[in-house]
Amino acid sequence: MSTGKTFAGLKVVDLASFIAEPAATTVLSDFGADVIKVEPPGFGDPYRILHRTPPNPASDIDYAWQLTNRNKRGIALDLKNAAAREVLEALVKWADVFVTNYPLRVRKALKLTYEDIAPLNERLIYADITGYGDFGPAADEPGLDIAAYWARSGLMAMTRDAGGDPTLPIPGTGGHATAISLYSATVTGLYQREKTGKGTRVTTSLIAEGAWAAGVWIEGALNHAKFFGLHDRKNPSNALLNPYPTSDGRWILFVIAQQDRDWPELVNVIDSMM
Repeated sequence: MSTGKTFAGLKVVDLASFIAEPAATTVLSDFGADVIKVEPPGFGDPYRILHRTPPNPASDIDYAWQLTNRNKRGIALDLKNAAAREVLEALVKWADVFVTNYPLRVRKALKLTYEDIAPLNERLIYADITGYGDFGPAADEPGLDIAAYWARSGLMAMTRDAGGDPTLPIPGTGGHATAISLYSATVTGLYQREKTGKGTRVTTSLIAEGAWAAGVWIEGALNHAKFFGLHDRKNPSNALLNPYPTSDGRWILFVIAQQDRDWPELVNVIDSMM
């Protein structure tokens, strides 16, 4: 599918850091939106140093920033400064979409909540991501995808071999997935605005997206399903859904979903190789 200029003329203010929210505005920019990224002066978005942070591949090129913040214009604002607030409010009045992933307590302190921002622009789509949702004991906690999406959703516990230790995913595994959900929510908000003329808030959280990713097994648990325990590659619960080492030091993965239908064909292929 060609991105084209579907969102040409759409104006977006990106007041966010790291991956999930900025990646959502990057998708909008790929479709032609004009995105202005707002960063604090000095250090800027901490995501700028990911390419120099082990265990990420080391490079003189900021490849992570290019991936997640391409196409955007940028401005530095100290939001604790009254003059900067005037600039931000001008941007909000200019924008169609305002995105942020500042923790809720920080939004309240800087007057960046939906209730603070929406009166400035009645057609604005306010799109935000939290780590752990708007309510509950963790609502004010900042969240990164490795902690909120990967670990606390249960994915880290479930995606390892029996006897194996938990491991870290590639950065952005949860952030980029969550970005697409927020992009979809933003487009839904824009569609609603076309019908009503009014803006709205759309939101998700990293832990909600992690729970969605693990949803099949979570739903199984809620329905009292019998679990087989962690995967055991040498003694699998399903031999036709399992990785096997090959004689040349590589791995082959069997994913035989319709086993009654595909088992004879697999046997024939193996037999032809003997």
